[in-house]
Amino acid sequence: MRKHSLNNLKIRNKLLLIYLLCVLIPIILTDAFIMINVGKNARESQKREFQNVIDRVEYNLRETVNRCLLFTSNLYTDQSLDEFLNYNYRTYEDYYLKYTKMLRSNNFSYNYNYGLLSKIVIIADNNTIISGGRIATLDMVKDTEWYKAYEAEGNDTFLYIYYDESKKFLPGSGPCRTISVMRKMDSFGSGGIKKLMKLDIDYNIMLTDVLNEKTDAEIYVRNSNYIIFSNIPNTNGRQQFPEASSIDGRDFTMSKKFTAGNQEWEVVILADETYPMGAILSNKGVLAIILLNLFIPTILIYFVGASISRRLTTITAYLEKVENEQFEVINYHEGEDEIGKLIRSYNLMVIRIKELIEVVFKRNAEKQALELARKQAELKAIQSQVNPHFLFNTLESIRMRSLLKNEKETADIIGELSVLFRKSMNWGPDYITIEEEISFINNYINIQRYRYGDKIRFYHYVMDDCMHYRIPKLTISSLVENACIHGIEATEEEGVIFLNITRNEQHLFIEISDNGSGFGKDRLEELRWMIKNADIRMLNESTSTGMLNSYLRLKMYCDSDILFDIDSAPGKGTDITIVLPLSRLSIGEQPNNMQSKEG
Repeated sequence: MRKHSLNNLKIRNKLLLIYLLCVLIPIILTDAFIMINVGKNARESQKREFQNVIDRVEYNLRETVNRCLLFTSNLYTDQSLDEFLNYNYRTYEDYYLKYTKMLRSNNFSYNYNYGLLSKIVIIADNNTIISGGRIATLDMVKDTEWYKAYEAEGNDTFLYIYYDESKKFLPGSGPCRTISVMRKMDSFGSGGIKKLMKLDIDYNIMLTDVLNEKTDAEIYVRNSNYIIFSNIPNTNGRQQFPEASSIDGRDFTMSKKFTAGNQEWEVVILADETYPMGAILSNKGVLAIILLNLFIPTILIYFVGASISRRLTTITAYLEKVENEQFEVINYHEGEDEIGKLIRSYNLMVIRIKELIEVVFKRNAEKQALELARKQAELKAIQSQVNPHFLFNTLESIRMRSLLKNEKETADIIGELSVLFRKSMNWGPDYITIEEEISFINNYINIQRYRYGDKIRFYHYVMDDCMHYRIPKLTISSLVENACIHGIEATEEEGVIFLNITRNEQHLFIEISDNGSGFGKDRLEELRWMIKNADIRMLNESTSTGMLNSYLRLKMYCDSDILFDIDSAPGKGTDITIVLPLSRLSIGEQPNNMQSKEG
């Protein structure tokens, strides 16, 4: 099998790979393509919008200037006005009569029809004219800024833009920003008199043409000197013109130059570039499609993956239990797919294995029973060759002789030994009550005390409710014996052995502790392994027969439903804890109210 075969990947990783390659990456690429195209379309739309804005602003401003120039042509060809300016007036009355006649026949009133001009002034180098209204002498204006600019330009028609400081402090005088059209009046000859007309275009009307453009972009209209118009908030005609170069440092989005009168103007648009994400977020339909393309496959892959992965994980966990010889049926809604069939096949396999184990176990039990019967027969044959009464009678004779010699302590210990031999050689039932087991332990401890004196101290506590439960004979005694021989004998300090037997509603607890020499970590791990894997063969080969014998007999008695734990450390003694289910224990005679005491 190849190292990188798909068969080596976990199901979860395979589903993740499918999701990445078949869902996420294609969606990202598709959405990126959509975003690029939407952004491109948005930029093109923005460009078209700005081009339309520029074209409208250009048209409106140029049309306004052209209409004003057209109006100057009407005045330029007005013969009555030319005659009025050339006439040499002798009296005020004569001037008034000519002025009134001129007003009735000239084109001044056209200004109000167009509504584009804020002021009209006719200038003539005729000192007999009385300055006032729309008529002025040359002496009145020759020192003004605009007249000097006109003279310097040298053209018959001149469009001039300037800031009129004099209007700043005159209420109702209009905008200080001024756009004027000046034209020389020589259509009928000069007649020896210099004549000039000056028309001020209404600045606010032209500004309105810019402000009416509904766009977020910044619009500027400028000539070579000033920014004439803009849609910047709070812009008004009473402010100074900004310098035309004030926007040169910025990147223009779009611009266009055109001619107004005799000047070159430029419309400039400054705007932030439209980004694809902004265009997509503003387009709710496209955004909804992108989210659905990502959300629906993600949810579907998640639930399908969870359905497969969860059940496979469950199967794996139960198969690991099978490796530990725990055959349990999977209580799970299998489903009707291939994994569901696999779970049903596993359950069927477990049921059949348990049936086979039960058959084999019964067969082995019968075999062991026959073997045990054979061993018991051999023991009884050996026992029949020894007359135990001879041993008991001999011990009793020694005890009586010790009493006659007033050796009471020796007599008592011989009596204890006699009782111990009687109980250990009793070939009756293998199960005794805990009360009988405790009695046997007390006899054993008394003999050890005779041997070691005060070196051994024994404490035990047994709950009254525990005394009548039956256990295999000598199982606790063997563990107490181990504590004496392997724990207390190996140390020179005073040895203490604790035995506690308690219960709750479901379990019986047996705890045996000593403060003896203990043993190291390696020996502890060895004993734990032996307990975990204990069998009859190991009992015949091991040197720790007492502990293994007790564990195996208790395990068989409780049908393997037992907890047996051992803990030890060098110089700190050994602790053994046994937990037995009450449901597995048989009940003997009622207890004799035995209390905790020190042996």
